[in-house]
Amino acid sequence: MQSTSRQTLLLTAAVALGVSYAGLSVLESRGGALLPVPGLSWAGLAVLAVILLLLGRSVRRLTEGKPTRMDLLRAARVAMLAKASSLCGAAFTGYFAAQVLIAWTNISAPALRDHALSAGAAVLASLGLVAVALVVEHWCRLPPEDDGEPA
Repeated sequence: MQSTSRQTLLLTAAVALGVSYAGLSVLESRGGALLPVPGLSWAGLAVLAVILLLLGRSVRRLTEGKPTRMDLLRAARVAMLAKASSLCGAAFTGYFAAQVLIAWTNISAPALRDHALSAGAAVLASLGLVAVALVVEHWCRLPPEDDGEPA
């Protein structure tokens, strides 16, 4: 498995931002209400980031040869969770950033101000999830083999 590139994450966030902004703009122009962003949506992303960080710490101990309860199969699953979390975090960043941009057009309205604040908090939590996922992905790398034979 290759590590997630920053270009892939930026492209994912940009595509999600563009598609979400276009869809929300059409919805709003036809008189529809913005899709609500729950006030605690950032909390779910933050909890996932903390769990991923704790699991990643165990994998790091495993790769360093320190005692841990983590086995190789679970470590591989943590690596896949980290990769999926980085991609999903990038997509959520684009989606919630589009929500902020749409709400910003009429920020003086109290409802849209609250909408922009909750979407902004979700953007920050999504960026935090991406950062944690990239760190855990780095921790899940195996050290190079010393035998000199190609794999």
